[in-house]
Amino acid sequence: MPGTVQYSGHMSKILDIREDHLRVLSLFIRGYDREMYIREVSRCLPISRGTAQTALEYLEAKQVLRSATRGRTRLFSLRRGDHARDFCTLAEVYRRICLREEEPFITGVLSRIVPLIEGSGAVFGSHAEGTADEESDLDLFVAGGCRVEEIERIGKTYGLPIHLTVYPREVFDRDLRTDPFLREVLRNHVLIKGTEHFVEKAVG
Repeated sequence: MPGTVQYSGHMSKILDIREDHLRVLSLFIRGYDREMYIREVSRCLPISRGTAQTALEYLEAKQVLRSATRGRTRLFSLRRGDHARDFCTLAEVYRRICLREEEPFITGVLSRIVPLIEGSGAVFGSHAEGTADEESDLDLFVAGGCRVEEIERIGKTYGLPIHLTVYPREVFDRDLRTDPFLREVLRNHVLIKGTEHFVEKAVG
């Protein structure tokens, strides 16, 4: 079935994940702390209200999201724990695939950079937002270490200015929720390496 991933494991259960589920979950991994109502999700993507509700309720049934009613509004937010982390990892990979489809030149450059990163790496800024133009820099964030000079050399080779920000991994782990810059990366990113660690710290 188009737009569907089906997995039949040893427990004989099928995990039926559709692209709409990943698109909806992608909204919640922008900050990992969002509360959203059905019509808001529908408007952001955009998809129909019915499609948004179906996807949200699927994710709630899978214990990825939780919902609470405030007044007459039903708000959804991320759960914590292993199950939510696994689904969020899928959503992060989905966003990376979308970047590859939408920006093949940038992903070609990134393929040269990723082996030079030790830890987690992310694109942020205009290329993560989908608002980049021909004059845009490539904003990269690294939690860990990287070969700065080699990365800068790759940017010059491709005629692409690279703005690189590096945080020690322990600082990232400690300050992810309090540091203003890290909070901005959390809200607007496409992960290119170290996805599991990033998601583990973001979901908690």
